[in-house]
Amino acid sequence: MAVPHVPDRTLRPLLEESSCGGFPPQEGPLREARERAYNLYSAAVGACLGRADGRPELRERAAELLAREARLPFLTPEEVDRVNGELPDVIADLRAEPVAVPEGATPGDPGRILSEADLAALFDLALRDRLTGTARERPRLLLLGGQPGSGKSTLQRLVLPFLPEGTVSYDGDDLLRLAPDYEWAMTADDRAASAALARQVGGLHGLAMTHLRAGRVDVVCSHPLGRADWAASWVEGFRDAGYRVEVAFVATHGSNSRFAIADRHARARAHQGFGRWMPELHHERFYLGVPNTVEFLETHRLVDSVYVLSRDGDVLYANHQEDGDWRSEPFGRIALEAERGRRELWHEASPGPHGLP
Repeated sequence: MAVPHVPDRTLRPLLEESSCGGFPPQEGPLREARERAYNLYSAAVGACLGRADGRPELRERAAELLAREARLPFLTPEEVDRVNGELPDVIADLRAEPVAVPEGATPGDPGRILSEADLAALFDLALRDRLTGTARERPRLLLLGGQPGSGKSTLQRLVLPFLPEGTVSYDGDDLLRLAPDYEWAMTADDRAASAALARQVGGLHGLAMTHLRAGRVDVVCSHPLGRADWAASWVEGFRDAGYRVEVAFVATHGSNSRFAIADRHARARAHQGFGRWMPELHHERFYLGVPNTVEFLETHRLVDSVYVLSRDGDVLYANHQEDGDWRSEPFGRIALEAERGRRELWHEASPGPHGLP
């Protein structure tokens, strides 16, 4: 049953509850070390699930690895280095056993169809615990939007340790590694498999949304939000469940995000032998659609707060609803397009947090 959305002026935005006052500064070497650890965990999880048919011990091993990976944003640099030193041997041991390829399957069409029961079992194994947090009377959603390669996932992992205890994190990109055909299909052709496997496990997204909304937990999520109707579906589903909804769009020039996609793919291939790929056509569609989404959400007052962020997490624009109207004129689209006009690929990490205005 939908809960009527009643604005609460005493309820602070989730991003303002960050203990560092926004987004913490990005430290290049540590960010890259965490990215490597994430890729290695994904490879280990995929190696387990690709060999798990009839072997419950490998499913349990995958669940253990996923639980450890969920703690990755909270690890110290020394702990991250230890993970990166240990996981390559774990992956090599798992991959020593050949993985079975379904007869007639191709990377672009693995052939395997997951039933509702299969998806429910996979959700219980990999997602239920990590999406269960502290229930709130008035829960909050922080949704990060922006074209692929804009840096959403990096900022999401970066800010999570600074949000109130019990906040959970969901990124649909994490679903790919849960596909039972992940390892062999990605090894054979990661570009074709990236799209096919996303379809194979796509049903997990609906289960995740239902669980989060029912659990009434504070949650940080990310999605390109390249179409206004997709964005409306996201935010209205949470608002109907009684959530305070804030959307933060990461703004960066298309050259930056295209480079980031290629760089991410190259790094992942170095770490685990393959990497998730986003076709340029999809990048361009999302890139062109995001400004329309910002304008749509703001002019139709579908969210409680709108932010525009730089790639480094600087808050460039913030607007909040009060008594059914915005504090200031809705200029989110203009702020996003202004930041997109900057063409620098990378910036030096600033010495302090990227605070809120």
